Amino acid sequence: MLTDTNRLDAYVGALKTCVGPDSIVLDLGAGTGVFSVIACELGAQKVYALEINPLIRLVDEVAREKGYGERLEIVQKLSTQIDLDPKADILVSDIHGGFPLYETGLESIIDARERLLKEDAVIFPAEESVLFAVSQSEQIYRKHVETYLEERHGFKLPSGERLVKNRPFNARSDDEVLLSEPAQFALIDHRTNSRTSFRKELDFEINRPGIAHGLRGWFESRLPGGFSVSNAITEKNSTYSAPFFPFEHPVSVEPRDTVKATINAVYEEGNYIWSWQTKIVGAVKGLPKAEFGQSMMASMVPDTRSALRRSEFYTPGLGIEGEIDKFVLSKIDGANMSGDIADELFERFPGRFASLDKAAERVYFLVERYAEE
Repeated sequence: MLTDTNRLDAYVGALKTCVGPDSIVLDLGAGTGVFSVIACELGAQKVYALEINPLIRLVDEVAREKGYGERLEIVQKLSTQIDLDPKADILVSDIHGGFPLYETGLESIIDARERLLKEDAVIFPAEESVLFAVSQSEQIYRKHVETYLEERHGFKLPSGERLVKNRPFNARSDDEVLLSEPAQFALIDHRTNSRTSFRKELDFEINRPGIAHGLRGWFESRLPGGFSVSNAITEKNSTYSAPFFPFEHPVSVEPRDTVKATINAVYEEGNYIWSWQTKIVGAVKGLPKAEFGQSMMASMVPDTRSALRRSEFYTPGLGIEGEIDKFVLSKIDGANMSGDIADELFERFPGRFASLDKAAERVYFLVERYAEE
């Protein structure tokens, strides 16, 4: 991300338009902390660099060298675990995969806006569009779909087509051509949005002859000051992933053919489950050329053991790993030292740890996760 100069320049330019000496900035998902440092450089009164990855601790050295003092505060927690007083008047976030519909990103922004920001706070980005177009790329389809369906030394992946044709994947290639104009799947205004799941029917008209291999997705982020960031195929140096939704098989298309796609993105427990139903109709006779129904659900290998465990009628018992964690957590009571807990853990569960150091690692992991500050 630090090497993506288009992204970095856009965010820095936007920060310059709104950060002043009275600004309280919340950098949500701060990563390396570069935007937090720049906000301090621009004179912000207070900057919270919020990031659970330990990498953010490298910013401590920068803060000391530049003399930021307490103006830059690193918070190594989830945003849902903190409160701010006073609240921030600028929110900076770049929580992305190939889309802003990525992991807990939208949920985190919504929560931060409602609890951690002033009512008139500036939000980066203010708006984001999710776009799709019909795509032709023999290289992408060959590399990410067809190659997994070939027989090698008498072996062919069981249910291979179901697995590889029902998942979007990240891909770019030099031979890709868009066969239609883009259509907007979602417009997310982070100042008001309360949704995490999205569904829409999109209509495309083919504008050049070619072979349709799937749907290309991308985003466009609009920042304060007229700056923007995108991972469209025209952005050759973008480090953002590039989502591609394959068709079940390539389809020959001509100008004025139509493609109707119903795309559904369902948010569940920190992840998105995508489905896309597509119908391609020829312009000359108005007859369907192809019709597909694809979903990430179809690519999931059934796990009967997991299904049983998720049943309301299952009677769970604590396994040995749970017993270990239960024991350690019972000792994290403000009275026992971590080293003593590790000694007792090593003795109590003989054979479960190769050494005392391994037992200590388990203790330190649980202390880091669950102990009070």
